[in-house]
Amino acid sequence: MAGKFTGLTDVEWAVIEPLLPEQPKKSGKGRPHAFFRDILNTILWVLITGARWIDAPRGKGFGARSTSHRWLGIWTTDETWSKIKALLMGQAHELGLIDWSRSSVDGSFAAGKGGGEDVQYGFKGKGVTIHALVDGNGLPLSVISTGAAESERAQVEPLIDRIETITGKTGRPRKRPDAIQGDKGYDSRTLRDHIRHRGITPMIPRRSWQNRKPPKGRPPNKPVDRWKVERTFAWLQRKYRRLVVRWERRNKYWNGFVMFAVCLLWVNPLTGFLG
Repeated sequence: MAGKFTGLTDVEWAVIEPLLPEQPKKSGKGRPHAFFRDILNTILWVLITGARWIDAPRGKGFGARSTSHRWLGIWTTDETWSKIKALLMGQAHELGLIDWSRSSVDGSFAAGKGGGEDVQYGFKGKGVTIHALVDGNGLPLSVISTGAAESERAQVEPLIDRIETITGKTGRPRKRPDAIQGDKGYDSRTLRDHIRHRGITPMIPRRSWQNRKPPKGRPPNKPVDRWKVERTFAWLQRKYRRLVVRWERRNKYWNGFVMFAVCLLWVNPLTGFLG
């Protein structure tokens, strides 16, 4: 989307449109409901530019600012964003676009200058942390946002539990990577045991302290390409400036932006098969 902003492309809309809920029908008199594509264009403009809602463009191809803001929260509350992501991942899985062999986990701080729900004072200041578990290609399998003071290690198992793929076929779809990579901040014997119990190989190095003997036994597997999760956060923050600083005071709007950005990362590889 380099250059002048034109909203979702026809190919991107072709991927997203079938996954959206049914367009509400007009009841009685009054103006008809806004077209979902126009609403998504307005949300996308705010997500990319990081600008204020009041500055959002008006006119053809864009929804009303208040209407777009309302739908952003509605689709978070009724889990529409999560369902869209699961459906996109299901399509990607069927096309062989998900690398389940080695995943990576990490967290990224976002300053919460506006305050609001779950904004906490942490090691890096006042804000929130976006936790992500990505596949071997750096595409996000699951994402969670918590206060900045929350433990990153405590989010690993919830991230695994939130992996969901909807393929539309009979049988249980795949939801577990073969291995999980993490930095030394995730060093925990309990966490490794819990990950192994799920049939996943932990690749988390041990922390080292001066004048302390290393533990006995074979050392844990070391990460190979954990940098891919850091690249994912670079994609999110460079493409979608609204995620650099949290201005939303309510979780449903902040999480809506995060999930929409995650969905767009999955749309990108799928558009290559359509156009």
